[in-house]
Amino acid sequence: MRLFSLVSDDLSFCRTTIKFDMEYSKLHGYNISRLTLGTVALGMNYGISNNENKPDKAHTFGIISSALKAGINTLDTARGYGEAEQLIGDFLENKEINQPVNIVTKFRLSPENLTNKEKVRTEVYNSVRSSLSFLKLKRIPICLLHMNRRLPLDDVLENLPSILSDLKNDGLIDIAGVSVDHPDEATSFLEHSVIEAMQVPLNIFDTRIIKNGSLDRMYKDGKIVFVRSIFLQGLFFMNPHSLKGNLADAAKYIEALQDIARRANMSIAQLAFSFINNLEGVSSIVFGAVNEDQVKQNIGLLETGVISNEIKALIKSNFDEVPEHIITPGQWSFI
Repeated sequence: MRLFSLVSDDLSFCRTTIKFDMEYSKLHGYNISRLTLGTVALGMNYGISNNENKPDKAHTFGIISSALKAGINTLDTARGYGEAEQLIGDFLENKEINQPVNIVTKFRLSPENLTNKEKVRTEVYNSVRSSLSFLKLKRIPICLLHMNRRLPLDDVLENLPSILSDLKNDGLIDIAGVSVDHPDEATSFLEHSVIEAMQVPLNIFDTRIIKNGSLDRMYKDGKIVFVRSIFLQGLFFMNPHSLKGNLADAAKYIEALQDIARRANMSIAQLAFSFINNLEGVSSIVFGAVNEDQVKQNIGLLETGVISNEIKALIKSNFDEVPEHIITPGQWSFI
């Protein structure tokens, strides 16, 4: 069974409506749906505002089926997302798939291996081959480094480009890229032509990838850009008075977000989605779901109108300098 396809050799950027009113970005030979189904919550318990455990296998298959039927043709996963890769592989093997499916997966690097070129290369190859086995693929369509800010960036950059090139030349991956942990990392990775896809955090509270010029450069360079964390892992939907630890500092920002959404006559989800959806250079928005209703709700956000200039000004004035410990989930504390 063919699970993905290269649709053309045209590397230009364009958008077309194909079916189900789903919008697609055509980049590097792939049609990438405007929405990408993120699968971390299918493979493990995840999300600060998610009160549901990860769904069982039958419900996971239903979620993926619902997404595909709606025209979402791209699934985001990783070696580190619990059972997610295996579930995707089982789904694609056992279900009748009538459309190409773009799989995005990721590998990690161990700091202790970065000082030894052979060890780090072996680690990456082993991870990629494990992903191929679980996903039941012969080649990964889009493969990203799952960057961690604790990794020494210079050592990563010394090793990564050649390893990615080798993976491509060996036919194990097609498109190579990086899922950045911190927006400032993006500028360094963009210096390497082998990196053709980027996954970046971007939301109303966190616009660093815009302010440092990286998003504009990605667009001009024709990169595939996946945006994640548009709801900041669900923080936007939390009761501000229930927050503890250093997240208590987020209360005033969430209250301001609630007020701006009311002024815009939008839900918080609509406001947060529209803010990202209308940015030039965004290829696809990664969203998570633990049931089929959430898939439908996220698809419905595509119908949200454009934010007015007045609302954009309010967003900028309220959230231009949100503290890093609020916009960085890795720094959250809850006590």
